[in-house]
Parts: sequence; structure tokens; C-alpha cells
Amino acid sequence: MTRPPRRIEIADETETKQRAREVQLLINIVEPDPEFQPFLLTDEASLLDAVGTDPDQMLHRLALYFGGDFSFSLRRPIWKLVDEIKAVYQGWPAEW
Repeated sequence: MTRPPRRIEIADETETKQRAREVQLLINIVEPDPEFQPFLLTDEASLLDAVGTDPDQMLHRLALYFGGDFSFSLRRPIWKLVDEIKAVYQGWPAEW
């Protein structure tokens, strides 16, 4: 008796896709090398999940980019992080 093939279920990515430009920008900041960037992101993924960069290095790079202390949580889903950043840094990223 043969078993039916297993299906892989991927979590939703709707919120992440709606913010694709901002999500990619954050990933480019914390991991500039495209070879180490994720090819798939779901709505559940945080920056810590997405790239292997050391968290302290991520915070340092983000602080340099945003011009000061970066006090946002790297554990939040990336799309939620984008919304938090946009609430604090008005006009980001369009006017930067």
C-alpha cells in the first residue's frame, strides 16, 4: 500500500507581501549579502528567524541606519516591526 505524498503547509505571507519593499529594506540592512538572505518569508518570521546575523550586529546596523538607538524588538514578526517603525519614523522609507 502506498502512502499519499506529504504536503508541506506554509504559513500565511499576506501581511509580509503587503510590506515587501520595507521588509526587503530591513533585511538588506541586517544582512547585506544576498546569498544569506531568505528566499521565503511568512507572516510569522522575525528578523531573528530570517537571517543568521548576530542579534547585536543587527541592532548596531539598524541603529546606524535609523540614526540612533534602535529599541524595537527583533523577535516581532517583520511585518509588525515595519508597522512599528513607520509609526515612529514618519515618512519611512519613502522620504528617507
